[in-house]
Amino acid sequence: MPDIYVRIYRNRMRVLNYSTGKEAEGVPDEPFTTSRLVLGQMIPAMKLLARLVKEVDRRPFIIRKFFGCYQIIIHPLEMNEGGHSQVEFRAYMDLAKSISPKGKNNYACSREEALVAEELGRVFGMDDF
Repeated sequence: MPDIYVRIYRNRMRVLNYSTGKEAEGVPDEPFTTSRLVLGQMIPAMKLLARLVKEVDRRPFIIRKFFGCYQIIIHPLEMNEGGHSQVEFRAYMDLAKSISPKGKNNYACSREEALVAEELGRVFGMDDF
């Protein structure tokens, strides 16, 4: 099961496949950030995330579609002054479920700084870092 770390910025995402080290960054065709929420429009964010995950997970489509269970950390890194509401966390979980519908290993991170490799290793349950 690939480990995916998603960093969300204003109208930009960066996706790391922790299992392989591949990374991709992109901007959506339509903005997903609104004046109040970093993830205010779900559909453009889902499309961008799917595109970026496809770049970092080169397994065949059938494998990704039917066995594409990921362990995901969604980490919004902008517009988080004062913390996130439960509604925002639900939106992050829904975004994660758009690429990993079973959603058993999806997490939302509320830290203000990006996670480093050692922290990702602990969260993903790997001992090599």
